[in-house]
Amino acid sequence: MTRTEDEKIDARLNRQAKALHAFIAALMDSPMETADHPLPDIELSPREIKALLLLGDKEEMIMTDLATALSAPLSTVTRIIDRLERKQMVERFRSEEDRRIVTVKESEKGKMLREHFRHSQLDIAARMLQPLSNGEREILIELLEKLTTARSSK
Repeated sequence: MTRTEDEKIDARLNRQAKALHAFIAALMDSPMETADHPLPDIELSPREIKALLLLGDKEEMIMTDLATALSAPLSTVTRIIDRLERKQMVERFRSEEDRRIVTVKESEKGKMLREHFRHSQLDIAARMLQPLSNGEREILIELLEKLTTARSSK
């Protein structure tokens, strides 16, 4: 391949990457309507929602494991959990055997909100897929799996 051909490929890949980024940003910026929110007086940041969703996948989590799952420093996760605890979304416990170990689990209020978010996410995903044919949906899922696999193998 010549230098000009390489530059064309790089320019095309750059344009495609920008387009993909714009599409992902647009998809991620579709917030839940306040009217649909079961607790409209409570505002949660994206990281707080992600932490709540992760906690819902397990009965309880050790703070260091939650930090790893969120790919964030423990100090950041501590602040996230502090805010969620003030909003009565989670409960925090210190281990009796080793006082350095802190475990977190969702509260009933947190569980209700998490289940609502999960349902809303699935509803949004279904609406996004609606305009596509079944075949197009399958292709999209295959491509997303390929992107996810390629990203996680690096």
